[in-house]
Amino acid sequence: MVSLYGIGGEPDLARCARFAARLDRLRVGLSVLVPASLLADSAVTDWLRERVVSGDALVLHGLEPPRSNRIRGLHDDRRRPRHEAGLRLTAVSAVLDAAGLGSETFAPLGGRASTGTLAALRAAGFGACVEPEVLRDLRTGRVRRSRVRTPAGFRSESARRRGLRSMAEREVRDWPGLARLAISAEDLGHPTRRTAVHEAIDLALLHGAVPATYPELVAPPPAPPRSAPTGRGAPNPDPLTS
Repeated sequence: MVSLYGIGGEPDLARCARFAARLDRLRVGLSVLVPASLLADSAVTDWLRERVVSGDALVLHGLEPPRSNRIRGLHDDRRRPRHEAGLRLTAVSAVLDAAGLGSETFAPLGGRASTGTLAALRAAGFGACVEPEVLRDLRTGRVRRSRVRTPAGFRSESARRRGLRSMAEREVRDWPGLARLAISAEDLGHPTRRTAVHEAIDLALLHGAVPATYPELVAPPPAPPRSAPTGRGAPNPDPLTS
């Protein structure tokens, strides 16, 4: 599972596009975490539409609608009551619709979603909530524990490279399960970090990892109910009685 986050706008798109193109050649789907505020950038929106058409997944990142005076760090989804989460979800869903995009996968700001946020997501038809330590299937209630690995948190670039390679070998070869790797747009601008992620992905595939996006790991949406036939306009099976 490979995800991309932290796109800051059009200046980040070139390196994000190169990364996505490399994954395309490997037939690895990408889950792109996007806040609604980012959709004010038309270049980003156009690129996201292209990625969704190619099979990537759009993950709504937080419940903050576009706001010029948004203060970073004061808004997260860990403590939202259900009514507030529902109102915010309605607002950001309208932004997605206006951009010609949609999503049934959510990643909370602050790392965890409150019970109220989870309830609002279920009511709105979302299928998955992606948190740093777990993946929640909102349709079945199943919780899969799996820690997201990122290039951050290492003391040196060489340690980062060794750590990601070790993760790919340990979690895919030795302990098969759900291996999650996330990279930021900023990390893609650092050659050593970018190379470390490329090597981890290549090594995971070498050991038999099966690529997937987040929506593919949860239950599909329920099929719409079929209406009962009314009999009106039905063809007569016996033409002699017509």
